[in-house]
Parts: sequence; structure tokens; C-alpha cells
Amino acid sequence: MTKGIAIQTILMLLVGILVVGIIVYMVYRYFVGAPLGEQECRARVTSWCSSCKIMDFQSNGYQLGSDLGKVGTTDGCIQKYGFGDSNWLSTTDCNDRPADVGAFCAAFTP
Repeated sequence: MTKGIAIQTILMLLVGILVVGIIVYMVYRYFVGAPLGEQECRARVTSWCSSCKIMDFQSNGYQLGSDLGKVGTTDGCIQKYGFGDSNWLSTTDCNDRPADVGAFCAAFTP
């Protein structure tokens, strides 16, 4: 009589490895995050511009998300996808340079 590992044990081991792999992948995606796609970036910029326009570009502290545009870098999706002139990104607040922000947002708001 030969001894061996039961097929059920092998299958359970494979299921366990698969579950652990899925959990590791989900944790990685949650903490590292995927870069924004063009449509997601456009939607977030439109939302930010709409909010600034509603506040007549006078809100102090309503800042652009760092994943959209980062001060002094080219890491944001605004620069990545070339959404207009982003020279105003020396600031990320609605009211610091309202003329520049308003000109940029004209393409995203009616």
C-alpha cells in the first residue's frame, strides 16, 4: 500500500493559494492605487472646476487633488493627458489665481 496526499488536500491547498493571491492583489491595489485613466481624470477635473465655478473662484482651501495635478511637478493626470494650459498649477487652490483657473476650467464647465 502506497501513501500519498489525497486529491482533496491538493485542491484545498490550491484554493488557499488562490485566495491568498487575491487578497494580496486587492491590498496592493488599495494601498498603491492605480493611476487615473483619462476619463476618470476628466470627470474629477470637471467636478473640481464646477465646484470652483459655483463658488465664483472665491473659495479658500478648496484644493485640487494631488492625483490630478501636483504643484511644481508633472505627476498629475492634467499634465499627463494634456488638458489645456497647466501653468497655473503653481497653485492648486480655486482662489489663488482665479483668472488662470477660470480660463482652464472654461473647457470643463458650461
